[in-house]
Amino acid sequence: MSKESQGGRSTGSSWGPVILFFGANMLFGAGLFAHAFLYNFYLDRLGLGEAVMGAAAAALTAGGLVALLPAGAIVDRLGAGRAYLIAGLLSVLGQVTGAFLTTPLPIYAAAFVGGAGVSMWRVAAGPILMRLASGAMRSRVFSWNVALLLASGAVWIAVSGQVPGWIESRFGLGGVAGIRWAFVLGAGGTLLGTAVFLLVERGLGSRNDDPRDHVEKANARAAVVGALRIPRQLMILAALVALWMTAGGLVIQFYNLYFLRVHELDVGQIALVLAASQAFAAFLILGSGEMAARFGTRRMLEIWMLMFGPLLFVLSGVHGLGLAIVVFLALGLVPPATNPLIDQLLLERAPANRQGAVSSWRNGATDLSGFVGAALGGYLLETTSFPVLFRVAGGLALVGAFALLLGLRRTRTPASD
Repeated sequence: MSKESQGGRSTGSSWGPVILFFGANMLFGAGLFAHAFLYNFYLDRLGLGEAVMGAAAAALTAGGLVALLPAGAIVDRLGAGRAYLIAGLLSVLGQVTGAFLTTPLPIYAAAFVGGAGVSMWRVAAGPILMRLASGAMRSRVFSWNVALLLASGAVWIAVSGQVPGWIESRFGLGGVAGIRWAFVLGAGGTLLGTAVFLLVERGLGSRNDDPRDHVEKANARAAVVGALRIPRQLMILAALVALWMTAGGLVIQFYNLYFLRVHELDVGQIALVLAASQAFAAFLILGSGEMAARFGTRRMLEIWMLMFGPLLFVLSGVHGLGLAIVVFLALGLVPPATNPLIDQLLLERAPANRQGAVSSWRNGATDLSGFVGAALGGYLLETTSFPVLFRVAGGLALVGAFALLLGLRRTRTPASD
């Protein structure tokens, strides 16, 4: 089976719809990046501790976990386009309501709704890219999509870090008001991205209108659980992906607090550090996609995964700000570089009418790891210290990397590389 035929019928690749999809995704990410960067600072200003921060992040991923079941079914039965549009509405609802809540339980509820939207967005994105690109272009497009999200995310983080101070100085609004309006502005970007995607959906509808699609959808009336059944080897790999990603889930939510409390940077300075990390990652991941297209997806995955654990151990012993930023920049490369490679490896092995199901399982691994990692990471940070948190995450990263790479070797197919 050729790569062009995997994951369904090849439609021939055209850059117009791909570029439009990239634009929609970059706008969609505005609210997500603003929320992810600022929310710990918002909770901190409300006087809520690290355990609440971890629980809020866990609620976000719990919403994603619950949404995975219907998301995969919606993609396979109604189309990835509709799933994308639903994702936009849920994300905006969670972001806007979460910006005006001040007590834990309502905060968790808003995070749950927003998490459902983010999860559905991720589930829809992979199958959309599979239809928009084929052959060697596919490896590039999967990685370029992530690279562009990171590059635009660097802008959204940098801007969102400056907005609270600007609002406070311009309008005399203190406390959490500046952060709240930064959330609202970010949600506006997500809503705009959802609107732009309507154009992509229109192109997908005409481009992929094949009579066999109607037969496949007509035969997909089984129960939802049955619709999400996938080959056992892919289920095992999804479980190993969850183990690997839990290491990142332990620490990703708390990098902003690390620079605030350990290195005493202010919110605007931290925004620039995180934005620099995103921009740096975006640039190098473009090269990663090209290398994967030339030398093999799994080979590039091995290189990236084996970096993460050692780098976390180094960060646990760093004292100077300059070295901490260098190590942080290197750490920031790994999750966005590995995610598209994992997506591609799993989706290329999936039947066309099960790509939504496989995407749900793969994103379920992400959300499960985020749920466990955020809750456990918040507890560890509140009861121990940043060095302990980084060492625990580093050890788990090494275990998860070796386990997943071994699983990929044992289930290797001609579609893997």
